Amino acid sequence: MPRQRSWYLGDKEYRSGFERMVAEDLIAKDIPILYETDSWKYTIKEPGTECPECGIKPCQKTRSYTPDFHLPNGIIIEVKGRFTAADRKKHQAMRLQHPDLDIRMLFKTNNWITKAHKQRYGDWCDKNNIPWAVGKVIPEEWIHEK
Repeated sequence: MPRQRSWYLGDKEYRSGFERMVAEDLIAKDIPILYETDSWKYTIKEPGTECPECGIKPCQKTRSYTPDFHLPNGIIIEVKGRFTAADRKKHQAMRLQHPDLDIRMLFKTNNWITKAHKQRYGDWCDKNNIPWAVGKVIPEEWIHEK
């Protein structure tokens, strides 16, 4: 799907203005930017699909996850304005299949996941043991954590 807008900082293109804002802060703090540099494979069941090879439902598919930022200390930061159901499924799968990775979420706001207002983004992260923060910049303690 083509992107409607581009957010550039120098010669780098970011997928959102929020990602660009985070990158600007890292530059201001003289922290090297490692943006979308690595990927990991994960598998996920896709409801309503049938495997073309064996006919089993639901089909289990292999996907690739490329996180937004890597800090020099090894912490991986995923920057999210919206945290969709597909994002949540992906992060559950990554947490289970790659427990050695330290993936943390930075949300622009701690919005409600559903219209029923029963769970916020942070509540979901707490339930799934994923560190998270809200703000326009990566928390200092994450940047300096060893």
